[in-house]
Amino acid sequence: MAALFELYMDAEDCFRFRLVADDGEVMLTSEAYAYEDVAIAGIWAVREAAVTGGIVDRTGTA
Repeated sequence: MAALFELYMDAEDCFRFRLVADDGEVMLTSEAYAYEDVAIAGIWAVREAAVTGGIVDRTGTA
């Protein structure tokens, strides 16, 4: 199974999403959103950034 995004309501009744790896590990958790459609737009933004984004090494080890 591939990683997936889970959309859920938090304890304050805000919408959040998390990216869950196929082994069940939570890879990221979003900020809180007041509206479901904005949270879904956030998922789409993360998906696009993951495909097109580069990697910047700021560790100073390279």
